[in-house]
Amino acid sequence: MTTEAKIALRDGFLEAMSHAANTVYLVTTDGPAGRAGVTVSAFSSVSADVDQPRLLICLHHESTTADVIRANGVFCVNMLGEAHRPLAERFAGRVAAEEDRFSAGDWGQTTAGLPRLSDAVASFECRLSEQSLVGTHHVLFGAVTEVQVMRDAKPLVYCLRAYAGVKTL
Repeated sequence: MTTEAKIALRDGFLEAMSHAANTVYLVTTDGPAGRAGVTVSAFSSVSADVDQPRLLICLHHESTTADVIRANGVFCVNMLGEAHRPLAERFAGRVAAEEDRFSAGDWGQTTAGLPRLSDAVASFECRLSEQSLVGTHHVLFGAVTEVQVMRDAKPLVYCLRAYAGVKTL
């Protein structure tokens, strides 16, 4: 494949993926390597039918949060609701925060002491079970150790390179 064909394929892939509507999450961690968090939309359920349910997240290899999660070995995935758009922007680094990112939002803790957004649509406390570097992204698998769900909450989604609420469910 020529260089021009590779560039065209990559550009086409990115454009096509921008049309996928994905729920938005804040992934957080805390432990010996420190406290960190980042906004992600690359999340998937892997399996509920193992000793502990598994999920996965993908983080860019240059993400400092990815390094902290890998060192701490634990993370919490917080599914954002429509009202969390400012937090999504803050943790994505799109809004300059002069203070700690965690100074905004209603934060509590999971049983293991990880930062959990108290009003998240859902949250998943995880132990890092497997990991792989694929191209430019770390694929981090989490063995779920605790789940919290808020009933009747609508998720925040990311589609066409913008945040949106869900109108009907």
